[in-house]
Amino acid sequence: MTAALPPPPKDTDEQLRVEHTRLRRRLLYSQFQTDLDSRIRQAVGNVKADAWKPLDLTANPYLSIWQQTAVLYDVAPDVVAPAGSDPVLAALTAAGAWPLMQRVQRDTLGLREMLVRVSATAAGDLVVRPVFPDMVQVEVAASDPSRPVKIKEWLFDPTLGWVRHVYDIRDPLAPAYSVYAAAGQDVSEAILGGDFTGDAYPFRRADGTPILPWVLYHASETGCVWDPYTMREVVEGSLMLGVYLTFFGHVLRDASWPQRYVIGARVLGADTVDGEGNILAGRREVVTDPATLLEMEMDPAFSGQPLVGQWNASADPEKLLTAISMYERRILTLAGIQAPDVTRQDSDIRSGYSLAVSREQVRTLQRVYEPQFRRGDLQLIALAAALLNRATGSDYDEDSAAYRITYQGLPKSAGEVLAELAEIKARTDAGLLGPVTAYVELNPGTPYAEAFERVVAARMESAEVDAEVVARGAPLPLPTV
Repeated sequence: MTAALPPPPKDTDEQLRVEHTRLRRRLLYSQFQTDLDSRIRQAVGNVKADAWKPLDLTANPYLSIWQQTAVLYDVAPDVVAPAGSDPVLAALTAAGAWPLMQRVQRDTLGLREMLVRVSATAAGDLVVRPVFPDMVQVEVAASDPSRPVKIKEWLFDPTLGWVRHVYDIRDPLAPAYSVYAAAGQDVSEAILGGDFTGDAYPFRRADGTPILPWVLYHASETGCVWDPYTMREVVEGSLMLGVYLTFFGHVLRDASWPQRYVIGARVLGADTVDGEGNILAGRREVVTDPATLLEMEMDPAFSGQPLVGQWNASADPEKLLTAISMYERRILTLAGIQAPDVTRQDSDIRSGYSLAVSREQVRTLQRVYEPQFRRGDLQLIALAAALLNRATGSDYDEDSAAYRITYQGLPKSAGEVLAELAEIKARTDAGLLGPVTAYVELNPGTPYAEAFERVVAARMESAEVDAEVVARGAPLPLPTV
């Protein structure tokens, strides 16, 4: 995230949404040092915050959770296009859409929404660009609060600074694509090189219907365009974990050993130093060693018997670390991941990936997320087809329902595959599961009609082989070892 940001929205609710989304984005991209420092100062004040430093940035559950559960695109999905539209899929592959979706899914889960801007060239190439939701403002149709009809995106121009690209199809008869400077003046001519309003609006389907060249991905369907605050507890918990681990580091350095004191005496050779070890002003220090003799002298201002002693350690690091570990597990629970589905990979809690989500829990979450991302991906493919048709004069199918996508997700281990096959075979042999349904369970996303044809083809192939074996006589003996 760049230090310079576009002007904030004028609407208060929209401004709060943008600010909170940027906090989530800083967590997802490990740029939350300033947020953690502010949270510590808010909790304990400036004096203690300075004593606790350095900040502990090694634990970031918010990144770890979504990094581990965003697995739909770890293997490129299997996409089937209708006859004649395969070049659309080839163009998306060439544009790196599916590897890009690995990051888009993670950010969608963390930010709750992500946008993808698609553009096409006359040469038939596609550009797929992810856009963070805090960089756009959206207006929706009155009849459908989840369907954008106007999108305004901030982009930085080297000459003009921050400019806002506005895509507007609220009036299908007068769509517009314009660019405005931060002060509000129209700079479309300078940025776009012309006027793209009305009939000149470039983003349309084959029948001339204006469209927005955007796809909006959702972590879950809410019926609204934005869902920015869901799982805010996990955001807050991740920051507080950083607070507690910073305190834990302070305990290890400064409070896990007995505090010594002297009454009526002074240690010889002690220098007055500051917090950085510079001999200026601050506490008095002397470096001790078991092989040296610590010299002391009577304080002339004290008339009693000198006394040297110590208090017990201020904190027990082991107990403190155990409490922090329980807090981290609570954060995962808030994210919908139960404790039995989590294992520790590292004895150091401060590792960002110390708690690993089980493979079965990841697959469960994958099934939860899959419908939302399938909907977005099919819209992406249909949008790419429409833009390619407009740019190249082609005739690819623009109906999202005409395409089919199957996700590979997290690959199963050999043992998991064998266990699944054994379970399905037992259900099939018991008459509880038909062969077509079994095929669909083994190949999620396959339409029933297609699965039926594949099972029939497999049975016919097997019957033909058996018939040929009978025709040729006894089968050949197996080779001996």
